[in-house]
Amino acid sequence: MKMKYIRVPALSTVLTILFLLAGLLVSPGWAATPIQDKYQALGGPAGNLGAAIGGEKCGLAGGGCYQDYQRGQIHWTPVTGARATWGAVGTLWQQQGWEQGRLGYPVTDEVCGLVRSGCYQSFQGGQIHWSPASGAQQTLWGAIRNRWARGSFESGPLGYPAAAEQCGLRAGGCYQSFQGGQVHWAPGIGAYATGGSIDYVWGSLGWENGRLGYPLTEEICAGDAGCTQNFQGGTLAWQPSTGITVTYYQPGEYQRVINKRNALSPIDYAPSDMVNVGGSPLRYQAAAGFWQFADAASASGVPVTVVSGFRSYATQASLYNSYVAMYGQELADTISARPGFSEHQSGLAVDIGNPGGACGLQDCFAQTAAGRFAASRAHEFGFIVRYPAGMSYWTGYAYEPWHLRYVGKDVAVDMHRRGVATLEQYYGYPPAPGY
Repeated sequence: MKMKYIRVPALSTVLTILFLLAGLLVSPGWAATPIQDKYQALGGPAGNLGAAIGGEKCGLAGGGCYQDYQRGQIHWTPVTGARATWGAVGTLWQQQGWEQGRLGYPVTDEVCGLVRSGCYQSFQGGQIHWSPASGAQQTLWGAIRNRWARGSFESGPLGYPAAAEQCGLRAGGCYQSFQGGQVHWAPGIGAYATGGSIDYVWGSLGWENGRLGYPLTEEICAGDAGCTQNFQGGTLAWQPSTGITVTYYQPGEYQRVINKRNALSPIDYAPSDMVNVGGSPLRYQAAAGFWQFADAASASGVPVTVVSGFRSYATQASLYNSYVAMYGQELADTISARPGFSEHQSGLAVDIGNPGGACGLQDCFAQTAAGRFAASRAHEFGFIVRYPAGMSYWTGYAYEPWHLRYVGKDVAVDMHRRGVATLEQYYGYPPAPGY
């Protein structure tokens, strides 16, 4: 019987095949990606994410990639690395527009163990915090979040965020609500928290739109003496025995509200500290402000002239009576003050014009170079346009874009920043449409 021989490959051939197989196993095409590594580190299919759905997808902003799973996603970029999102935090991030929203990509994984069973996750543009009581809410990197951070985040009096940051308030302000109060921010003012009874009363008075304006300090407490918080227009003080007391700042010498319900006192008042400005007297502080205003206008290529400054009681009486004779009293009262009720009699008001007289004492003055300069920059020098368009209900007078009133730089700048148009509104005076 013949024996059968099996042909065995040479040893060198076997070794070559083994090396080739080994090369396939470690080749770059078979290496795990950062997303796959993160998925395995989180427990794979048995972890929070569950089983994978489809493959990795790339081409996102910043060279990013992602992969879907049953209960969440993993996103990766060269800058942020691979980060997982799931649950309520992941859902809110999705609602904010994923990586295209204000939060951008996640930069940490979700971290739990906060007070009251809370969790958070950090993103390029802010954070999302979640707790059973507050749900998932975002905070953006910025002044409001920084104020929350100074108060010990969710462990402090404000607790967890209760809503997203909202902007578009008066004077460019923003705010965010928290479990224990609110934080408001506005340019040039900063971010301050309000809470408790003070926050409630401030809200009942119109928040930042009311006479108090924005908060300027934190609430300051002194044991049994109660607590006080300062605002732009006054203070709110709380005491255990009396509750909340509202104190409004009152106008000073240069801010006095002169209108049809507030006459000068005495009725024939005449200031003693006047100097000549362009042929018309003004009180010294008003004159100093006007000289600065006129110099700045000239430097901008806008010459400005003085049409009228101080008027005595007798001069105002003559002017008013002439308007009554020409137009009747009803119309005269909309364009001229009665003697004793005129801002010009205070020495703090000045009517301005163009050197050539264009649109003198007319509405069209607002469209001239001098009118535009006054509207945009008078506040820098302590003046306001005292009778703005559409405010006759408050001031009692028709639109006068040429009539400037000196109130001091602090008040004028604050009114401009806050968007308050009239002294009546700024100081909480009632409208003065008639005598």
